[in-house]
Amino acid sequence: MRLKSIIVNKSQASLGAFIVTFLFILWEHFNGGVVTHHLLARDDMPGLSNWWGLITVPLLFWISISLIDRRVDSRANSETESEGFENKVFKRFLAAFGFGLLLSILWEFQFESILQYLILTPILVAFFRPVYLPEYLMGFALGMLFTFGGILPVLFGIILSFLCFLVHSIVKVLRNLIAKKAN
Repeated sequence: MRLKSIIVNKSQASLGAFIVTFLFILWEHFNGGVVTHHLLARDDMPGLSNWWGLITVPLLFWISISLIDRRVDSRANSETESEGFENKVFKRFLAAFGFGLLLSILWEFQFESILQYLILTPILVAFFRPVYLPEYLMGFALGMLFTFGGILPVLFGIILSFLCFLVHSIVKVLRNLIAKKAN
């Protein structure tokens, strides 16, 4: 499916995200109940149910596709550049999906010692690449959906994206300052 058709049909893409989340919650419901995650992992703190994922995941897809659409509109309309952009968006989504899936697998098999360091990888990559883009966030949240539900990956992904944006922006400013001093 081409990026243009996904952008045009963002309501269908959001509906697809809703269905995937609903199937996950349905599976969770029939296998021990829908999980509620408590703040700071303490039962005396307020909790966030995975039912919220029915709102957060489709909303994340809607907003992300809208932001990607704005980037498409701001680019030149040449066909070859458009295809290159589509490939980049898709590859970024898949890379983030794979990363989220890897984190989920490490969590499921109780490799927390590796996970605590691997989770910092996007911040390190942000020194060189803009990993705060919406396609990364969509892939990351979708890759972690099965293990962590629909609310934690979205919240954590937003925080991680913000940190990556800060790191990338600071590096960009420093790079520009160094380039000006060199000239």
